[in-house]
Amino acid sequence: MKSKSNTKNALIKSIMLGSFAFGLMSFVLPIYSKKIGGNALSIGGLFSIFSAVTLILRPIIGKGIDKYGRKVFFVSAFLFYAVSMLLFSYSTNIKLLYISRIIQAIGSSFMWISAYSIAIDISSDEKRGNGIGQVDEASSKGSLYGAILGFIILGNITIITGWSILFKGYAALSVVGGYIAYKYIPETGKVDIEKKVEYNKVLNMNLLKLLIVIFISSISVSMISPILMIYLQDKFTTDVRTLASAFVPAALVYAFLPAKLGSISDKSGRIVPMTIGMVISGIVSIGFSYSLSIEMLVILWVLESVGIVLASPAEEALVSELVDEKVRGSAYGVYLFVSSLGAVIGPLLGGWVYDTFGHQVPFYLNGFALLIDAFLVIILFRNYKNQEDC
Repeated sequence: MKSKSNTKNALIKSIMLGSFAFGLMSFVLPIYSKKIGGNALSIGGLFSIFSAVTLILRPIIGKGIDKYGRKVFFVSAFLFYAVSMLLFSYSTNIKLLYISRIIQAIGSSFMWISAYSIAIDISSDEKRGNGIGQVDEASSKGSLYGAILGFIILGNITIITGWSILFKGYAALSVVGGYIAYKYIPETGKVDIEKKVEYNKVLNMNLLKLLIVIFISSISVSMISPILMIYLQDKFTTDVRTLASAFVPAALVYAFLPAKLGSISDKSGRIVPMTIGMVISGIVSIGFSYSLSIEMLVILWVLESVGIVLASPAEEALVSELVDEKVRGSAYGVYLFVSSLGAVIGPLLGGWVYDTFGHQVPFYLNGFALLIDAFLVIILFRNYKNQEDC
């Protein structure tokens, strides 16, 4: 097997290249969808359909990763990404956006279970938080670079033309990422096609507790994703450059802090960073609706991003510690299944609440849900450090 250092570098490079579309998509997809005739509910549906597909596939893929290894699933993810990006470039109506989004979701289902499993496989026990953080950081850096490229192009030509050009480029980068993954990342798991996953070894009590926490937070956080840009347009401005300037500071947090903040959980344990991160994000979400200027909202957005980046690597590393390494892929499959289930509900709920009860209400709901979740983490895992056998 090639050195772990070379494998990690290839993992980071491939994920970064495959992630170029993500930042611009989270920012521009609601705007583009609205431009071609979508409303808040149909835009929310674009986020929910993505989660619905991953909801179905992730448990199956998690089981497959434990039987057939990580590499074939990881490389396949880039092929699905390339096809979806190419289709996005030709999507001039909501129906085509939905088809493209479904194919992207298939790629995502292949990507993240295998990526997290590879990262844990090649990380020492005392650096799992950092290893997971590097995966998240690579994705966020790709998202940031892709978004900067997108903002430059969209700032000089129409959004319809720019969208088509950008997503053809993103498709090409996904192909390059897939080539790097195929050539330079060895199989890091044990292949055993006769293996039967024993779910009693996956769904232990501690993992079930964590899944409760994840389900609540995934619903609440995903409520905000499709409506934040709409909220900025409705309350402040529709100028793309101004909206881009609001997006970039938070994107920098996601691009450069996950590994560093993930290391905190390696030193202090997983529970404290998770709790503090949720509290920060919850308080900030409540404060969003009180923003009197876009500058104030940018500051709050950055603080919320810090909270999320503090909590996420700790949470993701905790999954690997709660189960036997032989069922690690299945555990990540279940973990991401629950996350997807919440993310199916959240965007539709957020869009409906936004249109029906007012623009501030989804932010309130998200904030209070995260604060409740932080309290649950403290209660459910108060004795976790004293447990020798998870």
